[in-house]
Amino acid sequence: MSLIQRIDALLPQTQCGKCGHPGCKPYAEGIASGEPINKCPPGGSETIAALADLLKVPVLELDVSRGSAPAQIAYIREAECIGCTKCIQACPVDAIVGAAKFMHTVIVDECTGCDLCVAPCPVDCIEMHPLPRATVLPIVGGLAFSLEEQQARAAKRNHARRRFEQRNARLHREEQQKLAERQARAQRAVQHSEVTLDPVQAALERVRAQKAANADAALKKAKVDLAMSRAQLNKSLKAFGHPPTFEQQSQLIVLQQQFEAAEQALAQLESGSPPVLAPPAPAKDAELKRAKIQLAMRRAELKKAQTSEAPAEQIEALQQALSEAERQVDAYAAP
Repeated sequence: MSLIQRIDALLPQTQCGKCGHPGCKPYAEGIASGEPINKCPPGGSETIAALADLLKVPVLELDVSRGSAPAQIAYIREAECIGCTKCIQACPVDAIVGAAKFMHTVIVDECTGCDLCVAPCPVDCIEMHPLPRATVLPIVGGLAFSLEEQQARAAKRNHARRRFEQRNARLHREEQQKLAERQARAQRAVQHSEVTLDPVQAALERVRAQKAANADAALKKAKVDLAMSRAQLNKSLKAFGHPPTFEQQSQLIVLQQQFEAAEQALAQLESGSPPVLAPPAPAKDAELKRAKIQLAMRRAELKKAQTSEAPAEQIEALQQALSEAERQVDAYAAP
């Protein structure tokens, strides 16, 4: 086994993305490249210790800013389900069954408790329940005590890994098939046009067909980008504490800007207008962004000081710094 495979074998295979990667295997690749080993809430301290032993590095405390990941399972209130299939598309191990306009349900033995299906649900009919440990073996770390339980958990993790890989392979095949169908339709249109059109018109038709195929691909990519930016923003809002740290506040600002940009790009494509290429941000815009980040940091500093009942002199200094940050934002925002 390669180093990446040995690292991946120690991860819980929930495929939850709380580590910042789209699955356990990508996080294993990141660890092999030098990333910290404490970014996996489902694995917990057991996984951190195992990774430290494998890599011969110090044991770290779990990064609690990544959120919590108890032994849990998704539950769909079927009477409220509208059959939109968004949860099916979000599940990384195909543990939800159903069809469009029909209610969905969760396969208990296949659910890893990743909670990725909760945010996309438009009617909020999905909730996470504690795992019934009397009947279902937990896949997360720290809950397998005997040798038999550890062996059974390893088998369940291997099964979850296979389902994750099979789903990714299926999605890749479907995407390739759709692309081939679009290209075939465009080619048939070109061939039909070439029968009746002169060479100049035929060339124009080929260009139009290629533009149509490119527009379809761009629209689909824009939808995927919007869904990913929305999910990343929602996940960060859930995972970060209240109030967020300076670094987390800055990250939330960037994620919100990415989400708004994705929304704008999709709206332009759907309206049929050509996408507007964003010009390089002028220096004033860059300064305004930095000023907003500084303002968020000053607010967080002041709130933290007030909560901890810091000395009046310190609070007064922080209030002055906040006022200065607000003045900077107003100055850069002025036309």
